[in-house]
Amino acid sequence: MAGPAGASPGRRLLRLARTGSPRTLVRAARRQLVWRRSEAAFRRGARAGRQVLVGPFLGEVGFELLYWIPVVRRMLAEQGVERERVTVLTRGGAGSWYPDLAARTIDVLDLIEPDAFLDALVERRRRAGEAKQFFADRLDEELTRLALARTGDAVQLHPLLMYSRMRFVLEGLEPPERATRIGDYRPLDRTERLPPPGCPADYVAVKLYFTDPFPDEPASRALAARVLDRLAAETDVVVLTSGVQLDEHRDWIPSGPRIHDSSAWVEPRDNLAVQTALVAGARAFVCPYGGFSYLGGLLGVPTLALQTRQPYSPVHLAVFRAAFPDADYEVAGPESAEAVGRFAGAAVARA
Repeated sequence: MAGPAGASPGRRLLRLARTGSPRTLVRAARRQLVWRRSEAAFRRGARAGRQVLVGPFLGEVGFELLYWIPVVRRMLAEQGVERERVTVLTRGGAGSWYPDLAARTIDVLDLIEPDAFLDALVERRRRAGEAKQFFADRLDEELTRLALARTGDAVQLHPLLMYSRMRFVLEGLEPPERATRIGDYRPLDRTERLPPPGCPADYVAVKLYFTDPFPDEPASRALAARVLDRLAAETDVVVLTSGVQLDEHRDWIPSGPRIHDSSAWVEPRDNLAVQTALVAGARAFVCPYGGFSYLGGLLGVPTLALQTRQPYSPVHLAVFRAAFPDADYEVAGPESAEAVGRFAGAAVARA
């Protein structure tokens, strides 16, 4: 349960004061002012019956799945905004995650070329010092301008409002369960997601990339090889890839007689939609622990998340478990040989 009203803001102000940094205090005050004005503007526009432009979401996939989409769903419902009034501005085919929220989607990669987008995204994160969209940067504003040229007049629901509502959960000042009252959490529908032609009829999906909990070092590669060897000995394995680098993560694509590289099936503009369909059609999903691994749980696909180092923050996994307590989702490290073997055996047995 959350504490009494004002408890979390009070604790946050005390924490900020203890930093002794005037710049930190000024930035926090500015952020709070921007958040309040943006939410008020959204409410006025929504209540006036205007169209709504959701996005652009330019952050980590995990934040989009675990926080942004549930908060958007809640905020639209609060203002009685019908699906037909909503357009989502997202990237790389992630619009396929929003069918219950929006009648239309605009992909950033239809507004700007992939290489130019990656360069602009890297520069945005350099300016902000992070990937989180606490403020609307000039990249956000340019993409919004281009989107509004297609939609016509609309009020914007920007990702900064998700950070506003979720800030005390993300900072550990409120319990993870609080997220389920701030956002509307639901599984993603997997029934209409068809794997592309050429995909095996029966397979386990694997996505491998290096992150802080799964860095490019011998322990990570050994753990992934152990899982792949166990799976590929008895079933087909489809390795997911975006086909092009669109963020800071680089895909690792192993090879083998029963290992299928999905890069021929994806393009930059649809890569997340195709990868989602491949996860939805799989018997099981293996992925480094992190944001993309939550996709398996949201689709109801048994998921093994690999890690060789403890993640920086335990909050996200705690929120995921609070929101989806019945998800078949397991985190395993190099010491978890039994868990890895059990998961691989169960995945093969589902054939």
